[in-house]
Amino acid sequence: MPRLLSRRSFLITGAVLSGTVAVAATAGIGYLASVDIDGPDGFVDGDRAVLNAFVAIYTDGTVSVFVPKTEMGQGIHTGIAMLVAEELGIPFDNRISVEHPTEVLPVYGGWASQLGIRPEEASGPLHWLGRRALGAASIVSTGASSSTYELWTSLRQAGAAARHMLVGAAAAEMGVAPTELTTPGDGSVVHEATGTSLTYGHLALAAATIPPPESPELKPASDWQLIGRSQPRVDIPAKVRGLPVFGMDVIQPQMLYASIRQAPVTGAAVAQLVNEAELREIRGIVDVVVIEDTSVAVIADSWWTAEQALWRAEIAWTPTEWDDLSGVELAQRMEAALDSDEPNIVHEVGEPFPDTPDRLVEAAYSAPLVTHACMESMNATVLVRSDGTAEAWVSSQSLTSARWGVSRGAAAAGIDLDEIKVNVMQNGGAFGRRTELDVVQQAAFLAALHPDRPVKLLWSREEDIGRGIYRSHARARLRAALGEDGLPIAYEARVAGQSVAQGLMGRLLPITGGGNPEGDFLTSEGLESPHYVIPNQRVGSHHVPSNIRVGLWRSNGFSHNVFFAESFFDECAHAAGTDPLEYRRRLLVDSPRLLNVLDRVASMADWGSPLPAGRGRGIAIGGAYYSVVAQVVEVTVAIDGEITVDEVFCAVDVGTVINPDQVTAQMEGSILWGLTTALMSENTVENGSIVESNFHDFQVQRLRNAPRITVEIVPSEELPGGAGETGVIPIAPALGNAIFAATGRRIRSLPLAVTETIGERQTRSVLRTADA
Repeated sequence: MPRLLSRRSFLITGAVLSGTVAVAATAGIGYLASVDIDGPDGFVDGDRAVLNAFVAIYTDGTVSVFVPKTEMGQGIHTGIAMLVAEELGIPFDNRISVEHPTEVLPVYGGWASQLGIRPEEASGPLHWLGRRALGAASIVSTGASSSTYELWTSLRQAGAAARHMLVGAAAAEMGVAPTELTTPGDGSVVHEATGTSLTYGHLALAAATIPPPESPELKPASDWQLIGRSQPRVDIPAKVRGLPVFGMDVIQPQMLYASIRQAPVTGAAVAQLVNEAELREIRGIVDVVVIEDTSVAVIADSWWTAEQALWRAEIAWTPTEWDDLSGVELAQRMEAALDSDEPNIVHEVGEPFPDTPDRLVEAAYSAPLVTHACMESMNATVLVRSDGTAEAWVSSQSLTSARWGVSRGAAAAGIDLDEIKVNVMQNGGAFGRRTELDVVQQAAFLAALHPDRPVKLLWSREEDIGRGIYRSHARARLRAALGEDGLPIAYEARVAGQSVAQGLMGRLLPITGGGNPEGDFLTSEGLESPHYVIPNQRVGSHHVPSNIRVGLWRSNGFSHNVFFAESFFDECAHAAGTDPLEYRRRLLVDSPRLLNVLDRVASMADWGSPLPAGRGRGIAIGGAYYSVVAQVVEVTVAIDGEITVDEVFCAVDVGTVINPDQVTAQMEGSILWGLTTALMSENTVENGSIVESNFHDFQVQRLRNAPRITVEIVPSEELPGGAGETGVIPIAPALGNAIFAATGRRIRSLPLAVTETIGERQTRSVLRTADA
């Protein structure tokens, strides 16, 4: 879509300039006021009318929706398109399609989630300033399960505004008042008095000249025809036929291929490429490049040729202070942090923990580093043209960070940021990993050395798993003082981990540090359990740095902290001699929404019904991203420790549901992802680097081991919440609690099991032999 200065932006800017702003503060406000957070007004682009930042209608009546969120398998393109179709008044059929915009417009930026609010909550001057400041930064990204709740209102407004413009165009052509016209929902505007009907395709170009309404009226829920009713995903037919182009599939004319070897220990530099001359003599090799002293890349006429050459590369790396670092030492550092007396307090209510409680429950938990293991390994294709422009094709979660990556990598070529076009491709798995810009920057560095020829850099699976960016490891200590009724009267928890925000900001932004790593909420989120009625609570965190790169991961800190907390409250229930369900029900007396979800999943699982020997049932609940999920896991543990997850029940309240089938699919996918991590996934550290290198030593859940899963969406009138990550949160503690119910053993360290090989290929999961 061409970049345009909107009428609104022009008017506002003009008003500011004409006022002769004299002071810097006022000038700053004036600059922010000029940031167009609404997007362009309507305009004609060939045979289509672009009616606003999100909706374009072609003269044949087909509709294109610009969705600034990356489709990563979560079905967001379908849900967003449904919102537009609902308000626009068209059937949800093959006349509607989705495009990912290449323009970094402020209106596409995720300002609300970055402010920690819903868009509907924005009010007052601070939110006005925040929205415009973030709009100026134009951070277009997909993550934190925010797509639906960020765009819920704005996409409906976009559809309603487009319908208003079409009606206006019809009224002008028919010579009647707009109030005399209706849109029956088939893509037409009708004047019932005369029986005249005009299609959207016929009206589209004229509609582009109609001023958009400032506050378009939205349909009441009682009139919804699409929202809340399952619709087929718009991307599935093409995927079934193998048509979508993922980043790995990109092919461009005269393309070169590159593979890479990165420092085995993060922080090491290339001291010498011993046999560079030999590598250059290999047939098909185009270039051998040291990238910013941190890695070696080979460019060739095929990726396999480049990869084979790197197998023969003799690279000497500089020593680092981390060369002897081990997982044992990292654990010791986290334990030492937990021993200190000064955690960063992130949540505190009531009185200090009693010195000598009558009934004390305490436990220590841990979780390891875990990689993302995307099925499509990291890759990027970049073309740096000699005319000073650049273009990239990337499986990315962030249009903005991908552009930054190209800009930094191609810095030597002097490419202006505004001259970079990024095509966001289909993602073969993301989970937070594709927010990073490392592979884009590397590809751009190589492309800048070979102008006018696209360079496609593809990481091998070994690079992807062994040199990646990981979910932070963590260790926690929790304790509770129980009252006479067995419920906690005081709860204290502290967690030690590596700050994700510090690493992420240091890599993405042109600054280092990332603020106060001790106060990184990603380290402690999920440990607070604020929904439980506990009068005295204190939660703290510690940042324990290392050279291992940590970053965003599916559900981030919730993924391990809810395991810690919900396992611990299960221990409290056991210590109190109370059924775990009933214990939680009593703790949730002030949280009716969570209590409702908890009761629903208990009913689904027939909680309390007897199970055979060796089987156990566990329950857990979590709330995040404006949604609530409770799960019950049923598990069988054989005498030799083999674990079979038999059944998972899931009740979820995600607020107002747009596409129920997709919410169910998100829960199912989250459960399988969470089970993988809870049971078997782990990255270990030796000699300063990650040990695991491929799927032979980094295990993931197989389909043949998948349990039966039953999902029920709890009716809700809340605004929409996130679904992409919430389903991950309770599965690990529910599983651990089920294992405890089956065996009487409390496993406090993830993963809960280790894998054993049977025969040549099959694997099974068996309980760890010792608790943490």
